[in-house]
Amino acid sequence: MADAHHLQRLIAAAGDLGADRAAPLPAAAVVVDERVNLKCRVPLCSAYGHNLMCPPAVMTAVETREVLARYGDVLVVQQDIPLTQDRVDAQLAGRTYAQARSDAERVEGLRRSQNRFARLMTDLERAAFKMGYRYAAAFSGGECVLCEECVGQASGEPCRHPFEARPSMEAVGIDVVATAVAAGLSVELPAEDHPAWTGLLLID
Repeated sequence: MADAHHLQRLIAAAGDLGADRAAPLPAAAVVVDERVNLKCRVPLCSAYGHNLMCPPAVMTAVETREVLARYGDVLVVQQDIPLTQDRVDAQLAGRTYAQARSDAERVEGLRRSQNRFARLMTDLERAAFKMGYRYAAAFSGGECVLCEECVGQASGEPCRHPFEARPSMEAVGIDVVATAVAAGLSVELPAEDHPAWTGLLLID
């Protein structure tokens, strides 16, 4: 169980790092649902079986539940995406980011935003660790795009950024929308006018 004062310090730290919203939540209130992982496969995401931070290379929903049972508190963190959904859709032209990554110029704004959020979450994890929470662990938003091209699960090669790369909440079976709502935040789905990244920090 995290100290209440530490939680407030971490919320403040999240804001200093660029988060637009952060709210504490008991770990028991995090919503895990196997159907989230189903959406990685139906329809099949191009990152499935390829990206090292995506299924099946990461925890299953069952494993996520078991891990969460060992934690007392979490912090739900959001950062607005400086692009409207219409603009993102126009950039991607019906493709996922992984399918469109070769068209780097068109999706660069989205990539920069996603990488900023990924680093925000790892920096927040580091801040919690320095407070004495040695099991602090962060989950980011969306597939990892730190590299132009992931080395891939089939290659057997290690991740190029092992201390920065993190799976997303959805990759490990967490229902992002329901969990955000439980923390008093919201996720616009589909994100028409206010898209945002949502991440999770486990604290214990």
